[in-house]
Amino acid sequence: IIYPGSNGDPYWDCEQLIEQVKTKAIPIFEEAHPGCQALFIFDQSSAHAALPPDALKAFEMNKSNGGKQRHQRDTIIPDNNPCPEFRGKAQKMTTENGEQKGLQQTLEERGFNVSGMRAKCSPVCPWENNNCCMARLLSKQDDFTNQVSMLETIIKKAGHECIFLPKFHCELNPIEMYWGWVKYRYRQVQKKTFEDAKQAAFAALDSCPTDVIRKFVNRSWRFMDAYRIPLSGKAAAWAVRKQKGHCTVSQSAMMHLDAIVNPT
Repeated sequence: IIYPGSNGDPYWDCEQLIEQVKTKAIPIFEEAHPGCQALFIFDQSSAHAALPPDALKAFEMNKSNGGKQRHQRDTIIPDNNPCPEFRGKAQKMTTENGEQKGLQQTLEERGFNVSGMRAKCSPVCPWENNNCCMARLLSKQDDFTNQVSMLETIIKKAGHECIFLPKFHCELNPIEMYWGWVKYRYRQVQKKTFEDAKQAAFAALDSCPTDVIRKFVNRSWRFMDAYRIPLSGKAAAWAVRKQKGHCTVSQSAMMHLDAIVNPT
């Protein structure tokens, strides 16, 4: 537990997360389950998705070589490049004199004709655009799009796996329900001092019964099953409430839902 503030601990960030996973989470799992492979599950926070310092980021590049721009790693021209003769070739992201390459040279080395194309749109163009500017065109290349986060790199290097939950879907993560349960109990306790608050937090965190945690897990499984059907929005929430105590949404619940949505 950390206590952030001007005179307290630093706020939680990617660096602390990486250190915790590397030195605590993975070793604890390996000691508890020797010879097994872990599956770590994370939500979509900026810390979880953070890329390495030398990651490829088109919108942080200048139009021309050199100048004030971050060093980016070398890469391999991906298979979705429209010019087949360049696919699979290594591409250095620095020039012979050590300058960081700009958007124009990087794209021209991939076979694109960017003569007359603006470097970047202002305001920043939507992801759905393809070739409105050099930065968007380069950002849609697979080596820029499909980069592995630092978190995933560390976990896979240790021989384990991880997945990231979809954005804005806290119902798929049982720990969010656990936090809600804990916060509710914490607010019910009278706290006069900071020490009282800390002790109340510890007590609330330790007080959630195992059977309640299992119910949270089952609820997440039901939401997953409802989305696979596929249901969405209120329909999924209704099916999950209807099927309390189950891990999946049954056929009978689907029949009830169909009768509500499509009355004869």
